[in-house]
Amino acid sequence: MTHVLRQSAVILLLTGLVAAGIGFLYSKGSADLADQDRQPIAFSHEFHAGKLAIDCLYCHRFAHQSPTAGIPTMNICMGCHRNIDADSDGHKTLLDHWQRQQPVSWVRLQRLPDFVYFTHERHLAHGVQCVDCHGRVDATPYTPRAATYEMAGALHAISNAERPAIA
Repeated sequence: MTHVLRQSAVILLLTGLVAAGIGFLYSKGSADLADQDRQPIAFSHEFHAGKLAIDCLYCHRFAHQSPTAGIPTMNICMGCHRNIDADSDGHKTLLDHWQRQQPVSWVRLQRLPDFVYFTHERHLAHGVQCVDCHGRVDATPYTPRAATYEMAGALHAISNAERPAIA
């Protein structure tokens, strides 16, 4: 009987190691790695939303009328950038894309599972502010991911007196 138990334990251990190895390899491409959020142009929310006080909805124009907030078009960026004389690498890269009539290939940071239906439009219409879910992006020098995808955090941030029922 001990031989069967030992054999079963070895098989169970090997199966667990193989499963852990496959899980590690699978997660390697989808885990939160430092390089995966690197944008092609170093965009600073701290500068644009903080120092310049540009409202989120100026750049993310579709947030109040569609399921996704969207990313700014080159026309929105160039509305300001064609009139400034900046010498940064990011500004040069942006101008290069504009001259070649090629959009910037921004890295998508916010992605929900396929079974989740989410719309910024409905949340904004009911008083949820960008900062409630995305945090103080005006104080971050990079493009952050949402801190959490759980509704409790955003709803808790809105006072009960102001919070209408979200239907």
